[in-house]
Amino acid sequence: MNYHLNSSTKVFVFDFDGTLLNSEVRISPRTFEALKKLKEHGHTIILCSGRMYASMLFIVENFLPFLKGYAHIVSYNGGYIVNNKGELLFEKGLDKDVAIDCIEFLRELNVHRHVYINDELISEQDDQEIKDYSKHSFVAYKLVDDLVDTIKNSEHPTLKILGICEQEKLNMVQSLAEKKFEGKINIMRSFSTYLDFMPFGVSKGEALKILSKIYNFNVEEVYVFGDSQNDIDMLRISRNSFAMGNAQKDVKEVARYVIPSNDEDGVAFAIEKILSDDLDNVNI
Repeated sequence: MNYHLNSSTKVFVFDFDGTLLNSEVRISPRTFEALKKLKEHGHTIILCSGRMYASMLFIVENFLPFLKGYAHIVSYNGGYIVNNKGELLFEKGLDKDVAIDCIEFLRELNVHRHVYINDELISEQDDQEIKDYSKHSFVAYKLVDDLVDTIKNSEHPTLKILGICEQEKLNMVQSLAEKKFEGKINIMRSFSTYLDFMPFGVSKGEALKILSKIYNFNVEEVYVFGDSQNDIDMLRISRNSFAMGNAQKDVKEVARYVIPSNDEDGVAFAIEKILSDDLDNVNI
């Protein structure tokens, strides 16, 4: 596949939760209009989230319908990339043995765990965590007796595993997991209470590099927006990186600009500044 972007267009990359989406998991009217203006100007838009593909599609279709068939979608933190024509460009799942080991690790620590296989949300626990997550994702969940058996018997790869528990315990879980799965799994926070387990080498930054080779754009020049740990590597690779005002401290430290929060229309504020060539006054 040979694709080329118009040299006059800019590339904009947006995380969803905590960035484009406000704390009510909605798109504000000002952000809606700012994104619409980017499309009207012909700029390239990449939506880049830890969410599953089905969840991202729901948000686009219901909150940003003008981006359907226009925006490229990077889901599962870079594990599943679909272009604006609906073509699958990249897919990478966890090694089966590693995924099984991860489930057993989370079980031993009594941490809620669920998996994503064939773009389905699958849990072995019908607990409050999966109910809340399903509501947050706008995706129904499927219950199974045993996630290990499900992973073993599936012909599709496990794209991601998510662990959920209260923040202090998750700090301990993350520390143990990073030692146990070093060189086997990419582990990072997507929320203070969510720990993502992804295939080694998969990340949002790597996804942007894949897209840059296909569409022939310079990753150092893209406009990247994020707020969480899973956004850090894509913020690092760009000279035009924007951390939300609600971002974690380590995210703000790697970004060139810090803008108002997701509840203060930070993305719209920055887009307006970019389109008017006023980046000198973008930092809050």
